[in-house]
Amino acid sequence: MHITFVLESFYPTHRAGTETYVLNLALGLLEQGWQVSVIVAAVGSKSSTANYKGVTVYALSVPTKISTHELNGLTEPSNLIEFKALLHKIAPEIVHFHSFSRSFSHPHIKAAHRHGAKIFFTAHLGNAFCARNDLLLYGKKQCNAKIEVFRCTACFASVKHNKTMQIVGGLAANVLPYTALRKKLPALNLIHNKLRNLYALRNYVHTNIAIAKWIKKAYLINHIANTKILTQAINTAPFAFSNKPFTEGKLQLGFIGRTNPSKGLHVLLKTLEINELYKQIELHVITIQDVSEPIYYEQVRAKFSELGYNSWKENLSHTKINTEMDNWDMLVLPSTANEAAPLVILEAFAKGLPVLGSDYPAIAEMITHNHNGLLFKNGNSKQLAEILTKLVTDHGKIPQLKQNVKPPKDIKQLVSEHIKLYTNNSKIDESIHQ
Repeated sequence: MHITFVLESFYPTHRAGTETYVLNLALGLLEQGWQVSVIVAAVGSKSSTANYKGVTVYALSVPTKISTHELNGLTEPSNLIEFKALLHKIAPEIVHFHSFSRSFSHPHIKAAHRHGAKIFFTAHLGNAFCARNDLLLYGKKQCNAKIEVFRCTACFASVKHNKTMQIVGGLAANVLPYTALRKKLPALNLIHNKLRNLYALRNYVHTNIAIAKWIKKAYLINHIANTKILTQAINTAPFAFSNKPFTEGKLQLGFIGRTNPSKGLHVLLKTLEINELYKQIELHVITIQDVSEPIYYEQVRAKFSELGYNSWKENLSHTKINTEMDNWDMLVLPSTANEAAPLVILEAFAKGLPVLGSDYPAIAEMITHNHNGLLFKNGNSKQLAEILTKLVTDHGKIPQLKQNVKPPKDIKQLVSEHIKLYTNNSKIDESIHQ
């Protein structure tokens, strides 16, 4: 069969959790004799076609700046005509969307449905259920992911406005999009456009895939019953449990993630200043610079250099990252938001490393506290410092945690699960969720 994956970006130009997930799935399907293609956005560039490891990659041109009318669903996406033409040309039996983004949303799902393909959707981030993308209600506490026009508009407005303006915005968003003013104030259509995305998931998608339990809950609270849980997996073949013994020297702590505030590197650096913990810990940072956050990158890079830690490395291949992890005692994941089911946790487990993470729901779901890792309150440097202080003095704790680390699910199992789902003609309903 011919399957097309649709996502914002793909290898080799961009690699992160979603891209790695899709690549592993694509390569597994190729091995099973499937024809695989990928449709991505070419932001600010002309449309093009390329091949990556046997996968045909179609990049559709998208303007660098998209109008607020288009972003909020008041005009058709600029690449929709070309998207329809491409579907007609390559004629996939299955189209699997992996994100709602500035480039692909409900009109594309509807177009694929009209084309006659079987549609699947996988949410990899919270942006399908959140205008702020962080699932933090008013930026403070965990949201239940239910999209409601008044509440979500007020929450989104809280980034820039005071409480009075939040309330005014919420009320206006409930009323004005149904009047002639909708074209004059396109931003007030933002949450309504989110609801149209959910309508597409409910009515045009064969199965919505949840890669974690919290995502299943987000689907269900938004009345999307056609869901199934297929938990994350990695290619475990390159990994082997690290044989590094835990010594009484400095704790070897590893961090992997983009230099984006949501990854919490600033939280970790602040922590290591407390009681001069940096003198007892060697921090190994493996990162990719987030071009959208240049100031943040310079700040954390400068702080890292100032405290004189062990190593800071950028843009490493998966092979080199695997080798670097051989020298670590533990992975630290201090993310404050924007996580769905971090692959880096599975990679650490594949190396036999326990994980020290924030209690952000996506992370807490994958770590059993005091068993195969440790959890601290999201963003709380003081509590993280207390945990690290205990780790550097209690030399038996990390070996104890390592004994409980189990190898993660392999990508071959995930591919088999997807094939079974793709070839099943019956629609999933809420009563048979895993």
